[in-house]
Amino acid sequence: MLDPSRPDAYDRDFTLFYFAYRAFTGAADEALAEHDMGRAHHRILTFLAYSPGMSVGELCDTLDLTKQAINGPLRRLIGEELVRVAAGARDRRRKELHLTSSGAALERALHARQRALFQAALEEAGPAAADGWRAVLASLAGPDWTAFTAPAANREPEAGHRAASGESPRSAHRTDPGARRAAP
Repeated sequence: MLDPSRPDAYDRDFTLFYFAYRAFTGAADEALAEHDMGRAHHRILTFLAYSPGMSVGELCDTLDLTKQAINGPLRRLIGEELVRVAAGARDRRRKELHLTSSGAALERALHARQRALFQAALEEAGPAAADGWRAVLASLAGPDWTAFTAPAANREPEAGHRAASGESPRSAHRTDPGARRAAP
């Protein structure tokens, strides 16, 4: 039960966001458990599905993880032939990550439950509410979302250089811009 003595109007929103996030991640967690995988595997599959050809550095920047933290989950996905590494189309020295057909099928299966949740909630809320919700999320995501949704041709050729310099695309959203997170 919410504490009525707390005057912050956003407390209810934070709590609501937590329960929604729990339902969203819980839907995928069940499917991940069936494959003996964790959320780091899921995030890698998700972002490679929506942005094929990312380098390891770009993937680390996008997920706000170190190369050390991403190494285990990524190595497993490559070993199980769910992700493949290929030479870059424009620069053969660049290593690009792509989902294999098995990886794409797994990504779709992992997201099927989440897509069903979103579809039901957005249809119930209606188009205007759905647009407002997306605007709130885009604002919370900030420049990360803008950069990620930019056409691939307009992106920096190698975003991983930021990690080497200690600069992170999330630095505007974190209290310690030099900190990078380990995989959960």
